[in-house]
Amino acid sequence: MTPTSTEIVPDREAWEVYRLRLVCKILAELCHEQIIIPEPIHTDDSAGAGGSVHPYTVRPYTVRPYTVRSDDGRTEYAFDAQVLALDSWSIPASSVRRHVDGVGRPLDPVAIIVDFRVALGLTEPQGGDDLAAYLEELINTLALGAGRRGQRRTSAVSLVCAGGDRVAAFQAIEAAMTEGHPCFIANAGRIGFSVDDLTRYAPEFGPRLRVTWLAVWADDVEFAAMAGVDYDTLLDDELGVLQRARFDATLVEQGLDPADFRYLPVHPWQWANHVARLFAPEIGSRRIVELGRSDDEYQPQQSIRTLFNRTDPARHYLKMSLSITNMGFTRGMSADYMSATPLINDWIRNRIGGDEYLRSIGFEVLYEVAAIGYRNPAFTSATNPGSEYRKSLAALWRQSPVPLLRDEEALATMAALLHVDQGGAPMVGALIRASGLLAREWLRRYLDAYLQPIVYLLYAHELKFSPHGENLILVLKDGVPQRVILKDIGEEVFILGACDDLPPECARARSIEADESRNLGILSDVFDDFFRPFAALLHEHGLVDDDDFWWEVAASVNGLSAQLPELVERFARWDLFAPTFGAIHLNELQLRNRRRMADHAVPYSAMVAAGHELANPIAGRRASAIRGELSTTTAGA
Repeated sequence: MTPTSTEIVPDREAWEVYRLRLVCKILAELCHEQIIIPEPIHTDDSAGAGGSVHPYTVRPYTVRPYTVRSDDGRTEYAFDAQVLALDSWSIPASSVRRHVDGVGRPLDPVAIIVDFRVALGLTEPQGGDDLAAYLEELINTLALGAGRRGQRRTSAVSLVCAGGDRVAAFQAIEAAMTEGHPCFIANAGRIGFSVDDLTRYAPEFGPRLRVTWLAVWADDVEFAAMAGVDYDTLLDDELGVLQRARFDATLVEQGLDPADFRYLPVHPWQWANHVARLFAPEIGSRRIVELGRSDDEYQPQQSIRTLFNRTDPARHYLKMSLSITNMGFTRGMSADYMSATPLINDWIRNRIGGDEYLRSIGFEVLYEVAAIGYRNPAFTSATNPGSEYRKSLAALWRQSPVPLLRDEEALATMAALLHVDQGGAPMVGALIRASGLLAREWLRRYLDAYLQPIVYLLYAHELKFSPHGENLILVLKDGVPQRVILKDIGEEVFILGACDDLPPECARARSIEADESRNLGILSDVFDDFFRPFAALLHEHGLVDDDDFWWEVAASVNGLSAQLPELVERFARWDLFAPTFGAIHLNELQLRNRRRMADHAVPYSAMVAAGHELANPIAGRRASAIRGELSTTTAGA
């Protein structure tokens, strides 16, 4: 059933839950990035024998009271916190208090950003509009989290125990996610969507939609594909012969020759709100012809411009231009960029496709097999590459994970490991209970499935990806991680090593990175960006202690390095047990450059925040991190 616009209006209970969650996340991330520095409130047990407690003391994990004041000093926030590894602030929502001029005030995520706008760099003259734009994204993020009505909320246990149709269960999990990116605060702005658009197209509502197909004059279109994939076969497979024949007939009826055109899918919102207006001259001259909606129905994914085929799940994902703003920049796609994407995927497949180790552990990649993009003659001549006017009409086809499933296996986005349902139950706890394993043993299985191949790709093949929750799919059996499937290759890969055979048009994937910062591909992208919030969640819910979590991470890295003596020199040079590593402040980067946070041409190390070193939580555990007795933590504790 298609949701209605009234369903996004938050009810009181949901608003309270997500308002407080976002308050805690804002405070925790601003503290983590040292945008604000809380002062410890000294009590008899916190000050000790006249000593002070530094707010970034990692151990012991004592809950202590802290306070922080707004830019103008008038507003005080007081809260309790445990400071876990990696400056990870664990703040109970029930402990947070806000006082303005000494008078208690309600907690408000929007007010926090306004209170610290100077610290965030959102001040006049350069920050006035930026502050308002950021607040709009923040408010939209909050409204999306709180705006799902009770009948559309699914408990963590129900998601894990769905049973039956594996595809339906996979997509039910995709639609249930509410947390967004674990580090970015304003991560679901969706600027450009109306309230009705959200219910039609946002992944949180699990809608089914049909994409619009266009016929575009072939001279204005660029199609690129991986080796072994051609345009006609791809279209016949994705459209079906009958639907393609109908599209051909539509052109013939207008006196046009199908051979003069290429068929291109477009998101229905993009067609109605952008393409149909921007390219009206070409539509009028019939260089662009609307063919109609797809027979197949699709479901939006967390990566909102990516759609999963619900009619035939073995068919490819579709990823299409979507000119809405999310996390600070427009989600368009250009022919310039798409033309090289399949070639990059080809190069990656040639590099790792025959790797025996990856094959032995069941590691898979969803390749982006083909892409198509429109080059409007007028806008191409009037703009430079990178212009938003070149990103209005393009699409790519990515392999589906469904054909890769084995007997009794299930799929779930890795983002689900950070999901907490409306009642406060974490999905990872439900997975652990379903597995029947001790929580720490479950964690070991997960690290073997996820961490080890990601480390291996960096150290054996010198490839750095962006392996956060949304970019990985977990393959589960009875709740236990078996292996992982990596996606989003062409946009996210950094090729660090020798690549003389890389086609010149794929140069954007090449990255120069010094030895001393190569390990950031794991220490920052995995440890800080995903393991930090994951470890905190396990710790807060009594599943795995934070210290035990990092012992298991150290043991997993040790276990992999022991299997790969041929890589001992690289493990030493790009040391994952280094005492410290430079922090990358993602929210600060987003606020500093709201159009483009990362550039492959710039060394990754250039994003490191000046003067902020994080203590590596596995430093000093190289020799002693062996897998011994299990924790006494019980499954599902």
